[in-house]
Amino acid sequence: PFAKVKGPISGMIEKLESEAGADASHKAFCDEEMSGSTAKKEELNGNVEKLSTKIDQMTASSAQLKEEIAETQKALSELIASQSAMDKMRATEKETFVANKADMEKGLEGVKLALK
Repeated sequence: PFAKVKGPISGMIEKLESEAGADASHKAFCDEEMSGSTAKKEELNGNVEKLSTKIDQMTASSAQLKEEIAETQKALSELIASQSAMDKMRATEKETFVANKADMEKGLEGVKLALK
């Protein structure tokens, strides 16, 4: 009577042992994949941090350059205004010179004659 029960129980034990072996190899595979995934995730997180830092640095650099551009444009507009004022002054002085040139030449000729 025990022999009839003992045979199916032995079969069940063998089946459970083979399933346990399959489960163990499956668990080992899963553990290996999780380890690889975790390492890859940490590597990618490190890359994200590096790139975020680089973005922050570039943003700060961009802001500084924009500020320098604004200052340079302001200085350039002041220079243009100054140049325009100087050009107007020179034009006025030239007009005065041209208007007075004939009188100055006559006066110079008079001085030359007086010196002779």
